Amino acid sequence: MFGPKSFGDPFGDPAPPTPTRHPIVNAIAEIREQIQRTCIEIGRDPSSVKLVAVTKTRTEDEIQLALDAGAEDLGENYIQEAREKARKLPGARWHMIGNLQKNKVNLAVDLFEVIHSLDNVGLIRRLDKRCKARHRRLTGLLQVNISGEKSKYGLKPEGVFELLEELAQEPPEYLRLSGLMTIPPPVDTPEENRQFFRRLKELLGEITAKEYPFWHGEELSMGMSDDYLVAIEEGATMIRLGRCIFGDRS
Repeated sequence: MFGPKSFGDPFGDPAPPTPTRHPIVNAIAEIREQIQRTCIEIGRDPSSVKLVAVTKTRTEDEIQLALDAGAEDLGENYIQEAREKARKLPGARWHMIGNLQKNKVNLAVDLFEVIHSLDNVGLIRRLDKRCKARHRRLTGLLQVNISGEKSKYGLKPEGVFELLEELAQEPPEYLRLSGLMTIPPPVDTPEENRQFFRRLKELLGEITAKEYPFWHGEELSMGMSDDYLVAIEEGATMIRLGRCIFGDRS
């Protein structure tokens, strides 16, 4: 008598097809492997690098796939777009990575956990006032135009200390300044941006050495789809990735 049919038996039922994962799921898995490999090579804890999935123009289905694949932090450039997505995709931590207008401060405080793009005292004070009114702690990063491009937002490196000295006269209480962010120029090879990542880390060291009582961390938000591994090698604690997760925008 023949025994039970088994998968792969030429005389039995055919083996079921191997399930295929969505490209977004595969991309996040591969990125996490690369983060881990790079951190181990340079002696860093892989958990010290936070992946922020940039969801600008992406659909809810695409974002949900990223969340299902383990993404927890999502970055948006525009308040309205982030608010609509947050309503339908609860549970994520939202990061404001675009330029924040002063008239959108109230919405930003209610929606985001981290704002990466602070570059003037007035905006910081307004955010702190709203945070106090809402009894919310919010993490803020100073955006630095480290490459000096005229088309980019952000403080000049020397302007960072002018801003901090002005803040020291009336320090923020609820908005916790915790690090720096930069957007380097487009380059032909990732290695070309190493100098900018290294300079941002040096600038952070200069800030922490001054021991401002209102400075609360050593976050470095730097590195995007083309250069995030170089950024990690230079100390990035947050990397902002869109295209290498979701593919090119249509």
